Amino acid sequence: MTSLKSVWGVITAFHPDDLGPAVTRLISQTTGVVVVDDGSGAGAEQQLSVARAAGAEVVALPHNVGIAAALNVGVRHALAQGADAVVTFDQDSSVPSDFVKRLRELHDELSQTAQAPVVVVPQYFASVDQTVHRGRGAPLSARNAIQSGMLIPHDVVEKVGFFREELFIDLVDTEYALRCEVAGVFAYGVPGLRLEHHLGGRYRPRGALLRRVGVVTLSSPFRYYYRVRNRTLIEKDYLRHFPARLLRDGIIDRLHFAFALLLSRPRRTMWRVLRTGARDGRRGVGGRIPPAEAALARTISWRAVLHEDS
Repeated sequence: MTSLKSVWGVITAFHPDDLGPAVTRLISQTTGVVVVDDGSGAGAEQQLSVARAAGAEVVALPHNVGIAAALNVGVRHALAQGADAVVTFDQDSSVPSDFVKRLRELHDELSQTAQAPVVVVPQYFASVDQTVHRGRGAPLSARNAIQSGMLIPHDVVEKVGFFREELFIDLVDTEYALRCEVAGVFAYGVPGLRLEHHLGGRYRPRGALLRRVGVVTLSSPFRYYYRVRNRTLIEKDYLRHFPARLLRDGIIDRLHFAFALLLSRPRRTMWRVLRTGARDGRRGVGGRIPPAEAALARTISWRAVLHEDS
């Protein structure tokens, strides 16, 4: 394996509100930047024009196809331009000025001895340490790394493939990381490197008892359909490969789902959304949330108030 010469940034966007700074920071660090708008419609044109003016190539999809498919459009576009690797980003990730340089440096260092291609990520995604600490002097191994800030070389795509589009959204990066490991491709973290990112809405539960829990992070209600369904799909496909890890992660997720159910109003509606997600996962159903469940999810609210620093 050789050092990377052409690295492109891929940004996925959906109803973006400030693409200029992200594109500007990446243009100076990469060979090129492609922004893929995931069916936002005419309302996003002003921001897409800002991205073009800042130097990005823009692909505006006519319909919302989900983050996995949007990422694949961007990755294919970059590889067609001759990219040796891509670094993928969400629209609201805040990229440091030396971010891509440090990813490339670790990749090139590891490539001197690695027997297979490697994926490289920052050690920290927002406040989350994505790495598993090994012995002194050993590289930081990353598990279940978030795709925003992930450097994916061309030879990884050739060996592992693209993101799994039927997942649509949520756990898309988790599935990709597991598929990489099954194929003998491992991810490593750049020590100390951090990608700032806003992780969902932070809420303070209402009620004397629930307030003792403190501030919690909750997704939009419709996202829980995807989170339950995709967790079920991933367990079906990978539990035999990673039993301890997936059992642990599954318990953590299900505890969170139970807490989200406790905070939801009406609770019966949230239960139906969760139950339908689990059912579709067991049946192997992918794609967009069914219209009836999406409509129900829009009626759900949280028995909580947004925390003031959200």
